[in-house]
Amino acid sequence: MSTATASRVHEQAPPTLFPELSVVETLRGVETDDGAAVPAGSRGTIVAIYGKGAAYEVEFARPVIGHCTIDHDALRPV
Repeated sequence: MSTATASRVHEQAPPTLFPELSVVETLRGVETDDGAAVPAGSRGTIVAIYGKGAAYEVEFARPVIGHCTIDHDALRPV
């Protein structure tokens, strides 16, 4: 998780929107922790919740394999 994301997670704490292991879809392109591009519309599984739902650790298997931390407003349920 980046320092900027960690700061936002602690500043804002919306209610948890998605429980762990929920399948979600990205609303915009993001980058994995390894720097691989994950395009908007990619589906992944929530594996961790930060700041009571301010951000989520999402695991992707397609189109790339990896994890990334994503703000709650960049995800929607599938």
